[in-house]
Amino acid sequence: MENKYLNEAIIGNRNMLATYTEKGELQRLYFPCKDQKQYINFFHTGVKVNNSDVIYLHDDVNNVYKQYYDTDTNILNTEIINTYFNLKMLQTDFILMKENILVKKYIFMNEAKIDLDIQFYIHTGLVTDNNNMMSCKMVDGGMLQYAHDYIIATFAKGYKTIKHQIHNIRRQYKKRRNL
Repeated sequence: MENKYLNEAIIGNRNMLATYTEKGELQRLYFPCKDQKQYINFFHTGVKVNNSDVIYLHDDVNNVYKQYYDTDTNILNTEIINTYFNLKMLQTDFILMKENILVKKYIFMNEAKIDLDIQFYIHTGLVTDNNNMMSCKMVDGGMLQYAHDYIIATFAKGYKTIKHQIHNIRRQYKKRRNL
C-alpha cells in the first residue's frame, strides 16, 4: 500500500465509509463496516487538455482547490480550478444512504476564451497481495476490478471507454517517461 495522509473529509452510510484529502483524492474505502477491510490502494483522476500531459485533479501545481459539504448532507464537493487552462472542475462525492454505492460525479466548465479538447482519465488500483490477486474486465461503459471476495465497478454514464490497460501500468508508464 502506498503512503496515506490525513483524512480531510469523510462520507458514508451505515455500512460504507470513504475518506478524502483536502484536494479530493479518495484515500480509503471501507466496507461492509467502518472498521473492516480497505479496498482502494489509489484512485486518481485526471484530464488531458488539448495535447497536454495528464493533469491529475488531486496533484497539479496549477490547480486551486476549495472543498465543502452540501448543507446537512454527506455530499462532498471539491472545486478545482486549473489556472493554466482556465478550466473549472467540480467533483461531487457521496454514498447513497440506502445502498452501498459510492457516487463520483465530475463537471467540467471551460472558462477559457478558446475551445478545449478535454479527455477524462482514471488511474486506479485495488489493495492486493500474493494471496489475494486482483484483475479487471472491461464492460460496456466501464470496468470491473475484482478479487476473490469483492468487485469494484467504475462506469461513465453516456461515455465510451477510448482505451484501457489492465496490467503493468506502472511499468508502461516508466517506459514512456524514459523514451
